[in-house]
Amino acid sequence: MGSLKAGDLASFKGNVTTLMSITPGAEAHVEEMLGYHPGRLAGGYFVLVLKQALTPQDFEFDGTTLRSGGRDGLPAATDALDAARPRVHDAILAERGQAGYEALQSQVLNRSDWTSGRRRIAKVLPVIRHDANLPPNVQYPMGGGGLQWKLVRDCTFLVVAEVSAGGATALAADGNTYAVGHPEYKVWMEARSQLRRYMERA
Repeated sequence: MGSLKAGDLASFKGNVTTLMSITPGAEAHVEEMLGYHPGRLAGGYFVLVLKQALTPQDFEFDGTTLRSGGRDGLPAATDALDAARPRVHDAILAERGQAGYEALQSQVLNRSDWTSGRRRIAKVLPVIRHDANLPPNVQYPMGGGGLQWKLVRDCTFLVVAEVSAGGATALAADGNTYAVGHPEYKVWMEARSQLRRYMERA
């Protein structure tokens, strides 16, 4: 991730979800929702939010985070076996055909504003990167069922927050630091609420 920091605009592709699945300060919950092994976010992470309108050419359906890697069935013990699992994208394409697939994409894009609010498209970039020595069924377990798309082209994101190691604080793109992991309930509840409102509109 190089010199990535809160407030940056950057281009990314790959798997994305929505802000509904991301709660800085509740890292164990985020790991469970997104399908990361326990401790993956312990070193800190960046939260990115989409800053551009999408077209059908920008993304593919990957089901939900219950489908690890956008594939049916449970994650496998080896990369080869995992790659052999059928993709959700391919199943929808086979059922609907190219025109039907694109019509479904357009329908979904027209139904919601994916660049603001709680359904805003978002991405998490952990400081702890992919470990080639961990098998898929350990590193990417079945998630909690949040929306999952695969961006196939680079799209523009805002690095809306940088969450510290251990999840104690989140430095936002507005320059404010939010005590999302504070030990006092009232403090972290207010901090998470304020950060949530900011992430939805930034």
